[in-house]
Amino acid sequence: MMEEEEEEEEEEDEESWLRLRPIEPLPSQCCGCGCKPCIFDNYYQELDRWEKARAKKDKSLLWRKKEEPCLSELNQETFKAFRISAMEQLTDDTCQVRFELPESKRLGLSPGQHLILRGTVNGLEVQRAYTPISCGNVEGYFEVLIKCYETGLMSQHVKSWKVGDTAFWRGPFGGFPYKPNQ
Repeated sequence: MMEEEEEEEEEEDEESWLRLRPIEPLPSQCCGCGCKPCIFDNYYQELDRWEKARAKKDKSLLWRKKEEPCLSELNQETFKAFRISAMEQLTDDTCQVRFELPESKRLGLSPGQHLILRGTVNGLEVQRAYTPISCGNVEGYFEVLIKCYETGLMSQHVKSWKVGDTAFWRGPFGGFPYKPNQ
């Protein structure tokens, strides 16, 4: 009887570890622009942390926070929700969209950096890179200029937006920051 209980406990423990295993991203979730870290870099980093925690049988290793200074709500590993506060149609196929940041927060991006937008169209998750057009030191919001293409998947997602909707971003990325006079 004791042996059966021990086996059941081991199976339950194994199942709980498997539920905590990171989910591998789909190829469509990569924007293909060479971001560092890429969504796949993040996945392999999380998988490595999961494997080490599992080997040590210590789930607390999965939730240790990394100390990271952050000017805004953004981070490179996790998509964050931002409310659309304004939309302006500039041409037939181009719009300027403003996203809210908490009052005293700012993106703090350098020229040459971009963000990744995630959307879902017909059940397919898509991601695209966009460069904010607002100054990096503006507090409380950021703006993005988006061109919509007739057959673009992300374009279909963007065309469905209304003020008050939520969009999911992560970043910043970009290995070519602008340096004046260089």
